[in-house]
Amino acid sequence: MKAFLTWITLMVTVAVVIVLAIYLILIASALMRANRDLEQLVNGLEAIRNNTAPLADDLTAINNAATTLRDQLHSLDGYLQEIAGIVQG
Repeated sequence: MKAFLTWITLMVTVAVVIVLAIYLILIASALMRANRDLEQLVNGLEAIRNNTAPLADDLTAINNAATTLRDQLHSLDGYLQEIAGIVQG
């Protein structure tokens, strides 16, 4: 009887070790896939950074021009409101 229980205990232990090994292999596989995906993401983000770097100077010029245009449109709006006030009486 003791030999039988020892044999059952060893079989259960082997089964637990096998199941744990399978889960660890699956986890390692998932982590390797995630690593590949992250590498692709990093490469894509670096490409975006490199492709958009020359835009910094252009965006500054565009922003300055847009600010000037906004200020001129605000002053024009003031003039148009004065004219509308005069026309309305």
